[in-house]
Amino acid sequence: MNNDISRAWEYHENTKHSEISVMNSGHYIDWSDRPNPFKIYTELPTIPLPSDLAIPSLNANLAINKLYPQSNQSKALSNVFDNTTTTNTKTKTLTSKDIAEILFYSAGITREIKYDNGKLYMRAASATGALYPIEIYIVCKDISPDLKAGVYHFNPAEFSLKNIRRGNFSHTLASIAGNNQHLSKSTLTIIITSYAWRNAWKYQDRSYRHWFWDSGVIVANLLAIATSKNLNAKLIMGFIDDEVNRLLSLEKEKEASIAMLAIDTEPIHSFDSGIDDAKKENFSDLPPPKSIPLSREETQYPAIWRAYDSSKLFDENEVKKWVNSGLTQSVNFFSHREDSTPPKEQILERQDLSNEHQHSNVLAIGETILRRGSTRKFARSPISFQTLSSILYNSTGGISIDFKKDTESLVEIYLIANNVEGLGNGAYFYNRYYNALDLLKAKVSRNLSGYLCLNQSLFSDASVVLFMMSNLDKTLKVLGNRGYRAAQFEAGIIAGKIYLSSYAHGIGASGSTFYDDAVTEFFSPHSKDMDTMIAVGIGVPSYKARAGKILPVRFTKEQLVRNYSV
Repeated sequence: MNNDISRAWEYHENTKHSEISVMNSGHYIDWSDRPNPFKIYTELPTIPLPSDLAIPSLNANLAINKLYPQSNQSKALSNVFDNTTTTNTKTKTLTSKDIAEILFYSAGITREIKYDNGKLYMRAASATGALYPIEIYIVCKDISPDLKAGVYHFNPAEFSLKNIRRGNFSHTLASIAGNNQHLSKSTLTIIITSYAWRNAWKYQDRSYRHWFWDSGVIVANLLAIATSKNLNAKLIMGFIDDEVNRLLSLEKEKEASIAMLAIDTEPIHSFDSGIDDAKKENFSDLPPPKSIPLSREETQYPAIWRAYDSSKLFDENEVKKWVNSGLTQSVNFFSHREDSTPPKEQILERQDLSNEHQHSNVLAIGETILRRGSTRKFARSPISFQTLSSILYNSTGGISIDFKKDTESLVEIYLIANNVEGLGNGAYFYNRYYNALDLLKAKVSRNLSGYLCLNQSLFSDASVVLFMMSNLDKTLKVLGNRGYRAAQFEAGIIAGKIYLSSYAHGIGASGSTFYDDAVTEFFSPHSKDMDTMIAVGIGVPSYKARAGKILPVRFTKEQLVRNYSV
């Protein structure tokens, strides 16, 4: 089914936003049926995670942009990189505390907001609608006497791991992913999944897109924290979906796996966990562990599962073929090669960006994550050209994913600049090859950026609104329906990096949905073959928000059951 790309196109076209579709939507949000933000297993063994966590101190932009292209890298930038990377030596082992820090700074609770009818617990990475549809599982080798090899679910409310399976499943994962050597060597593999109803409650069929946006911003945090610990991390999107779902004991047509992140370190030593799956061809089926229902009622959205099922891979050879097709064919539209930049006649002028001193006066990655929020009102104040340059450069560094070369990308950035010192108002394309902004349209009204983002004034007030776009036609022809996942996921990661880099520079950011065809039409003819994946507005907040913190929130199972039982 993956090669029948009409299925991805059908989903994409049917879930586009337009003024008419939004106005005619009869969707009613039943607040009394809002889904539980935490998945609560009631009977699985619990392993508390350490809570005496350090705040990672690596310069945020260095953590966000691990890969530095050799072209356009100034001597000053190289010197800054050399002088500031002083936090850690090469880490060869992982401890329970390392895992706790990785999980906390990607999906832990950092803020408690009180309302008249209760509390809302905000997390380290943003989520559309603050619904938090993404769950995190880990598959690890022996870490400590208390954390032995097995499959675990991360519960941010208890700040604990729930044990689903015992044993070393690294070789099982490697086989599921086409004999992937990163997974067989990995001491820790993080698996990202989506609980579909949490987001579909508000966003209906379109929420399948949100799977990849919300997982992408979490992965941006994960990659940055891994870099701050000098850990090598590799993203895996090629795998047999049903087998991963079975390993995690996910509920069919409720939950689904999205991606895996393999972290390559040496285990400390063996604690005789008793099961080595290298000697086993299969692992046993387990019924989904008992958990509390998310809501009183769950509405099914078949379009989501049709799109998901049509992009599945079913055996090891199919996985290998899919990964290899991306590695051997050019899947990116505007690559870093000069011969693939758009026609010059579509560009009014080109303005080089500056990498000089872009890492000075930038927060550390730990403090950045604690300060990160989603800006609710921008002040219409300008940001500096240097800040915009830094955000663009560091958010678009190479992302290591199995199906592509690290320096290639499925995603390009178009933007509307409303208020940037030294840059005229207008529509621009970020040209990565030249590290420059190509002016497409001059003197654009700032109201237009708000209009394109569903008529939200927040994005008219933003200093800049960035649109992550992809050539879906080319991507789907190479990667099939699964290419739709890949493009949305990479866009989500870049959006997450934009969030982090913005807050590292002391400004704010907020993600948005959009009128699909209107965005393409606005940036055309330059963008005539592109489709929008996600939008992010950046700018100066009109208020001063308190930073988050490492909260001492650790609900008991009884509290979770009492507070969220439906």
